[in-house]
Amino acid sequence: MAAINLKERDGLHGRLSDVQCPILWLHGTSDAVYSLSNAKEEIQLFVNAASKEIVTVEGGAHFLRATHPNEVGRALVGFVERQKNWKLES
Repeated sequence: MAAINLKERDGLHGRLSDVQCPILWLHGTSDAVYSLSNAKEEIQLFVNAASKEIVTVEGGAHFLRATHPNEVGRALVGFVERQKNWKLES
């Protein structure tokens, strides 16, 4: 619901093509708010991102940091490690 509100209020989807940095999308398999199919569709809106990656967390709910902090931490550290040499090209 919040994503829908942001999309309409702020034109969020219209600005995603401006994002050029690597994208990491963490998604819990038990997220009752946002489905994995939604995540797979939405990440494709980052058309100019350097890379796009979805990581699913088994049993994770909508607020992954609360339900699965260790998995989130590992995913973030791994992502940062893989992207540490990325630079925005002019």
